[in-house]
Amino acid sequence: MDILKRFERNWQENIAPPPGTLVLAACSGGIDSLALLDMLDVLKDRLGIRVAAAHFEHGIRGQASREDADFVLDFCRQRAIDCHMDSANVPEEAAGAGESLETAARRLRYDFLRRTAAGLARQEGAGPVLIATAHHRDDQAETVLMHLLRGTGVRGLGGIRAGQGDLIRPLLFASKKELADYCGLRQLCPRHDATNDEADCFRNKLRLELLPLLAEEYNPAISDALCQLAQLAQADEDYLQQSVEMIWQELAVGRPQGFNLVLRDFVRQPLAMQRRLVQHAALLASGSQLSYVQVQAVLQLAKKGRTGAELQLSFGLLAGISYDFLYIIKKTIPFSENNGKMDSVGEFEKIPLQVPGVTRLPDGSSITAELAASTAELDSLCRAAGASAGKGIGSRVVYGDWDKCNQPLIVRHRKQGDRVNVGSGHKKLKDFLIDSRIPRQQRDRLWLVACGSGGDERILWIPGVRRFNEAASDEQTKNFFVFRMNNEG
Repeated sequence: MDILKRFERNWQENIAPPPGTLVLAACSGGIDSLALLDMLDVLKDRLGIRVAAAHFEHGIRGQASREDADFVLDFCRQRAIDCHMDSANVPEEAAGAGESLETAARRLRYDFLRRTAAGLARQEGAGPVLIATAHHRDDQAETVLMHLLRGTGVRGLGGIRAGQGDLIRPLLFASKKELADYCGLRQLCPRHDATNDEADCFRNKLRLELLPLLAEEYNPAISDALCQLAQLAQADEDYLQQSVEMIWQELAVGRPQGFNLVLRDFVRQPLAMQRRLVQHAALLASGSQLSYVQVQAVLQLAKKGRTGAELQLSFGLLAGISYDFLYIIKKTIPFSENNGKMDSVGEFEKIPLQVPGVTRLPDGSSITAELAASTAELDSLCRAAGASAGKGIGSRVVYGDWDKCNQPLIVRHRKQGDRVNVGSGHKKLKDFLIDSRIPRQQRDRLWLVACGSGGDERILWIPGVRRFNEAASDEQTKNFFVFRMNNEG
């Protein structure tokens, strides 16, 4: 049959997995999925694949749903096709989750398909199992129109793709009528789901009412036009995404929980690229995409470029300006398992600094503290730490006069009223951090080492930033401390 030749050609051009791949075909028993399963079975040797089937009984139509499951199981037995079954009470699940029947059924069905595929992959001990669904040309037209009506960009206009991760859709080249004709020629007797005939949800109304109206009143080939639009949009989307990834390598700098984008270069990008860079950052930081309105708000933030300006976004994201960067971060900051997660980091419990010894901090970093009783020992310790006496007052390795340190020594985050000795006098820590161009979102996460207690507490060092003038060594120093920051979290 001509449709089998077209199926094979489409497979080789758009899917073509490695030889021997196991394809798990989702089969409801209806026209589309039965035709797909039959085609895969007929062509499996020519395609170089193995075939299994999966049926999810959703419990929406009572006895009719159970008969669908029996039909698929019997079909597979006759063909010696390995068939995997599962069921759920979708109406009950939908009510409990506050979802529509369509949404709940889709979620549960794909959960089942992926669980089954993962189980088969473990049994096989080889590459991933592909999940084949029976989306066809008419489904593509419906999807593009649905995205258009709800509001979308180029990605949404691309509709359904032939291959997307572990999902493949080998029938996008064929119409519903062609699949029905195929079933007739092959003497297949597919099941009919009466719920598809009811205009009770958005997609059904679109298929049963809007598309026929558009075809009758405006364009008889509306489905073809929408599918052509999808092909064009997919090609454009692929090109634009490749461009985004190239520019991303130049503009983006990773940081805890998100990314900095070099502001000067970001605002010079074309508008289309700015929008995509924002979406790319949001996706990488949160796994989700922002709405059009939120992307526009981020672009306005970048255009004004005012340091300290911030914007709360969906999915726990925060966008803001910090000197030369536009940052997009996830607000939740992870700590150790004992501390769980905190949405913001303020004053943290004081942690005793072990001297000598290693003090491990909740974010995975640690501070090594050692003591030296002579300049010779000091030189040796500094060289071992990658510094040298005389140049040791820096950000990662520091030393000073141990006898000038009031006990106890502690590690903590900043708190209200902190001041630091910068040599020319004391300065508010907040002002020092601003003058040092430390991004606002990083200030509360900085560790600092202080000595003393109560009103006599003095800040010696902010690891990674600066060693201050408290407890500085001089010619009379006899006992030295050497502090080293390790594996900053």
